[in-house]
Amino acid sequence: MAGAHTVFAVTSGLAILEAETPQSYREAMSSKEKDKWMAAMKSEFDGCVAQDTWVLVARSSLPKETNIIPVKWVFKVKTDETGSITKYKARITPKGFKQKYGVDYFEVFANTGKYKSLRVLLSIAAREDLELRQLDVPQAFTQAPLEEDVYMDMPEGFEVDGMVCRLEKSLYGLKQSPRNWYLLASSFIINELKFHATASDPCVFWRKSATGRMILLFLFVDDMQVAFDKRDEDEWSEAHRALKGRFNITDLGESKYMLGMKITRDRSSRTIKLDQELYITKSLEKFGLDKCKPAKTPAVQSSSKSLVEREGNGNGNGNGNGNGNGNGGDGNRPTDLKLYQEKVGTLLYAAISTRIDISFAVNKLTQHMLNPTEVHARAADRVFRYLAGTKSDGLLFGRSKSKSNDSSTTAAVVAYADADWGSDPTDRKSITGWVCMYHGDPISWASKKQKVVSQSSCEAELYAEAAAMNEIKWLQGLLKEIHQVKKSDTSKPILYGDNQSTQELTKNGIKSERTKHIDIKYRYVTDEVAQGKIELKWIPTTQQLADVLTKSLGSPQHNVLVEKLMVVDDGKKKKKVEYVGLVRSCSTKGTNLVKVINRRGDEYNRDHCRKRVEMGKEGTDHWSGYAGACTCAQAMRDWCLRGNWSLTPGPVCRINHPFFNCPCVMIGQPCTDQCDCGDWCYHPSGSSKMQGVNTADEVPIAQEKRSK
Repeated sequence: MAGAHTVFAVTSGLAILEAETPQSYREAMSSKEKDKWMAAMKSEFDGCVAQDTWVLVARSSLPKETNIIPVKWVFKVKTDETGSITKYKARITPKGFKQKYGVDYFEVFANTGKYKSLRVLLSIAAREDLELRQLDVPQAFTQAPLEEDVYMDMPEGFEVDGMVCRLEKSLYGLKQSPRNWYLLASSFIINELKFHATASDPCVFWRKSATGRMILLFLFVDDMQVAFDKRDEDEWSEAHRALKGRFNITDLGESKYMLGMKITRDRSSRTIKLDQELYITKSLEKFGLDKCKPAKTPAVQSSSKSLVEREGNGNGNGNGNGNGNGNGGDGNRPTDLKLYQEKVGTLLYAAISTRIDISFAVNKLTQHMLNPTEVHARAADRVFRYLAGTKSDGLLFGRSKSKSNDSSTTAAVVAYADADWGSDPTDRKSITGWVCMYHGDPISWASKKQKVVSQSSCEAELYAEAAAMNEIKWLQGLLKEIHQVKKSDTSKPILYGDNQSTQELTKNGIKSERTKHIDIKYRYVTDEVAQGKIELKWIPTTQQLADVLTKSLGSPQHNVLVEKLMVVDDGKKKKKVEYVGLVRSCSTKGTNLVKVINRRGDEYNRDHCRKRVEMGKEGTDHWSGYAGACTCAQAMRDWCLRGNWSLTPGPVCRINHPFFNCPCVMIGQPCTDQCDCGDWCYHPSGSSKMQGVNTADEVPIAQEKRSK
């Protein structure tokens, strides 16, 4: 999700938040808000004049070959975290695509703050209870000097006959403007305010206060986020006055809203929530999906077919009908290219900002940006339907350590890496997924197709480990630069994986005929472990957080993993469902096993229990049985070994099943508590009634009743 896709995502994403605005000067002058737009244009023009942004020269005095760039007005409506309009804004924007390299521009690269760096700052601010302030630089680019000779037409409504502008300062739209602004701002922050820029992200600045505490500053184009200790407020106020005097900054107070993301803080629990509820709401309204029926997962569960093929074969559609009626033949028809790209760009911005849970589905959609079909369009709509039911979900910084799989570890930096081997049926390339966390807070993540075809699952997992290790090294480096890693701290970052062969290969350097072709990545990973820089640990697949980034999961497992990565609406977690269905006894050797009739009339244990496996000696209470259509989200769905079949009264939950982490099956007393394994217990409380709670899509019972 990098390069042109990311740029398109940010552009499409931020455009969603804007109200309908005029596309030209003529439209602005004929709109109902004519007076407001006129006032905004006058403010912009007067500001440029005050900044000495240009000098007027006679057009006739210039050589005929002079490149005079046309200009247009760009109108925007600024809103706050609630969507309320705060400002009407107009910008004088030269058409930079008319510039000529070597004539009116040269270098154009500009450092831009990384979103993951912002998450690091929020994590630190939440954990250490730092003050968090937001600053805005009005007309930032017009303050940066311009070295090249650039000529521009005068803006509409403010023309002077026979005159053009020779630019002295940068303007939004020129290719070199972002670079010029960054160089000016960073130079002032470093030389005048005595901050230090980090090598890991040159847009993250730090300095130690007189009390020895850290003051952190994050720069994203013309927006700044500052974190400092309350006891250093006087020192920050001095730096604030210097910024105000140089750039005329606007102090927006406590951070609440940035780049379409809402910042909600709870000082009592030392947490900060980052979500895009407003952004998602406006996205659904724009694409006509605001009244759709929510989906429980962003994509249909993985199978041998591709994601979009499964979506097209009757597993949901954009109208929210639940069952869907697509088919492969009709689905091959081309869809609206521009609309599809706009939808995927909108989803992509959410995926790279706060929504880890849709990253895999969006990654699959981006692979069809140039030739989408109706099937792809339905798959994109399903992601929107999933977001419709999870608008308020987001990232939580400062979360308790109890969320960690390994609460005994003291490691601050932890990563999870996983791969889905050969899962793409078109080219058999594997999917890499990883998530990197700092004190349990998600900082960065990725879901990407590997560039080469892996010859084994071990190799695919090795490539995923290498990608996660790169991110661990970056995060560890940034934390050291801003003095968040103490010299006395001897703990090593931990990388969790669920492939034992890969870990043995990495730790012991085992080489064989099947692995001899793996060279550079193998040596890199092995060296990092051998030098003690990173510790590898194995975890079962059911606890692999990166699993949600490599494949589409069923609702139970998807929800379990998402709740560990993100903060979800408590109301959804506590929603209880009463299932009413036909329960029959199984007569196999006198045991009291049950079978349930589902909506289609099929039976879980069709004619009888398929098999009875003794978990202990003859006569013990606990037995396991095979059951078709099991609810656990594992590869062997139809023949998985269900948890415990209990012959004793009272709820019994087998958390660590020797084969699968299946939902619990109870017989006897009502079960009202959620099992530690993440699934709700369910039990027969009579001859024809099954009560309890279950979050699975795949548990089809005859009737459903939602209890209030």
